Amino acid sequence: SIVHIRCNPEPFVTNDPRTRQQQVETRYMKLPWELQFKILRLLGSEDSVQYLLVCKHWYCMCLPIVYRHPELSSRIFNKFVDTIISNRKKRFGEYVLELDLSTILQSGKNSYVSKLLRRCSTRLEKFTAPQTSFGYAPLISLKSCHQLKYLDLGLVSETVKLKELFIAIQNFKHLTHLSFPRSSINCDGFREFQWPQNLQYLKLSGGINNEFLRETQWPRSITTLEFSFCPQVDEVAVYTVLSQIGDNLRHLYFHYPMPSLHENSLDHVFRYSSKLISVQLMVDYTSKWAFSEHLLTELIYPRPLKTIYLDCSGSLGLGSKIHPDDFTIAIMESRLPCLKTISVSSKLGWDMKSDEVTDLVSVIEDQGGSMYMTY
Repeated sequence: SIVHIRCNPEPFVTNDPRTRQQQVETRYMKLPWELQFKILRLLGSEDSVQYLLVCKHWYCMCLPIVYRHPELSSRIFNKFVDTIISNRKKRFGEYVLELDLSTILQSGKNSYVSKLLRRCSTRLEKFTAPQTSFGYAPLISLKSCHQLKYLDLGLVSETVKLKELFIAIQNFKHLTHLSFPRSSINCDGFREFQWPQNLQYLKLSGGINNEFLRETQWPRSITTLEFSFCPQVDEVAVYTVLSQIGDNLRHLYFHYPMPSLHENSLDHVFRYSSKLISVQLMVDYTSKWAFSEHLLTELIYPRPLKTIYLDCSGSLGLGSKIHPDDFTIAIMESRLPCLKTISVSSKLGWDMKSDEVTDLVSVIEDQGGSMYMTY
């Protein structure tokens, strides 16, 4: 049998005011506060701002959404600092989970960044430092951010002593991403430093030296490694690192400049890192032999490499170091069976209409891949 249910039946007419009020209230469905909070979270921080004045409950529910990931600029940065620092009773900083100061171009005081880190330390999970105003005081305040998972100091242009950085982050149990400052100096203290046990992404840059790379016990949890502007690092130090964790790496990137490397210093990368999924090589430090049968050997399993980024500084004479045929032969000989993407810098000077490039495009398309030119 079919049962018909009337969702909003007409209330029984009565003269009792209490009964009438109860009947009016039961006619409308009331959503639990937890469900309302989930709906507000789906709307995002921009839309949640307009609901702050609906009622007291909505105000309390919208605050964590609005301050979860504030989108800051130089125009509103001072107002944000005043709100977080000056108003201690409301503690807005406890709602901040992601603090991105990379867009702050003005040169402020170190004390502002330091105070922001202290106010937001309770739940802060992701922090990107500004280009300036990150000195000794912010590093001290950084110690209290024990929930931090992502720390990017790559834009910092002020001098940072790595020993102080090591002391600040050595107790970060949840840290998975770390980018070194590009203007770091003084690697003292690295022997006593205990790396975060869950570290997965590491970007090395700045004043790190060969001694630091050779004598450090690198955590096996690292799956992504980047080298960016390391003027003191030579190829022996690079391969010392890869000999420890090369088999664990899934992504490996080299950026220009690294003046201590030679024209063929990166040729042996694939022999140390056989499980790479993506790699970025600089033609300045790589030759065609990197993709030869001697250095890019066949494995007992299909090599999982899917993406190759071939970058170049644009210096004269680099265009002939690596030829399209070097990739074509490697693919046809099944040394790159999983390769799907080749991204080549326009500075390399390849003629995209030449027969050699056409052959490479045809071969990689046969295995479901494609080739791109970056500018």
